[in-house]
Amino acid sequence: MKVIFLDFDGVLNSDKYIRECGHTGVVIDPEKMEYLKEIVDLTDAKIVLTTSWREHWDKNPDECDDTGKLINSIFAHYGLEIYDKTPVIRPDREKEIKKWLEDNPETVNFVVLDDMRLEADFLTGHIIKTSAFRDALKEKDVKEAIRILKG
Repeated sequence: MKVIFLDFDGVLNSDKYIRECGHTGVVIDPEKMEYLKEIVDLTDAKIVLTTSWREHWDKNPDECDDTGKLINSIFAHYGLEIYDKTPVIRPDREKEIKKWLEDNPETVNFVVLDDMRLEADFLTGHIIKTSAFRDALKEKDVKEAIRILKG
């Protein structure tokens, strides 16, 4: 199984996009969702949430709160679905990803899409660091994610 560890803020939106939208909460840039869809379509990767928004989401749709249901709705609109989420081990996203990988040994390759600086050795060669202040996920990031996932 190939996996995309996905953050939202700074990946699926930028500070500029959030300001232009003028609202708070789960703000997703349609262009960034199209980029994510392209990665999934070309690699068959599963989406695993690392975003702090994951606390609203559950594998069982009935267990999602209203925000989790909105997240599912947004992803479904683009023909995408969320496979899973990392456990919460605050404040260490790297440990959350490592724990998820340990619990899912069938993972053959993965990429991390995040605007946070993640430096654990096991992540070397698997991270695409985006910029919340600039464009968030970009076309060049899509190409790199596909390259990483295809090995």
